[in-house]
Amino acid sequence: MPTFDEMVRLAKTDPETLERLRMTLIEETIAEAPESCQRRLRGLQFQIDMERRKAGNPLGACVRISKMMHDSLYTMRQTLNAAIGEPLDDELLSLSSAESATVLPFNMQATS
Repeated sequence: MPTFDEMVRLAKTDPETLERLRMTLIEETIAEAPESCQRRLRGLQFQIDMERRKAGNPLGACVRISKMMHDSLYTMRQTLNAAIGEPLDDELLSLSSAESATVLPFNMQATS
């Protein structure tokens, strides 16, 4: 596996090679998992790849994938709480399904 610095260099100079490396490492990781988990891992990787594609840029992809992880953790937390008889966190539940709002523009003024 290349070092972080080598991957940064690849990202700047040869992104196609970095993408091939990424795909190879993902495939190797999935292949090393128990066979009973591989289908689920491939499905998860498909979802991640689609989020990356929809985002259009690396930062957007990071935000979208982070949201996927937070949503999954929230669902797991709710399930575990329900299993031990804890009340569901309705406040967080309502926040996750909140409607979108209008964002108001603010004029930026340069400071001297």
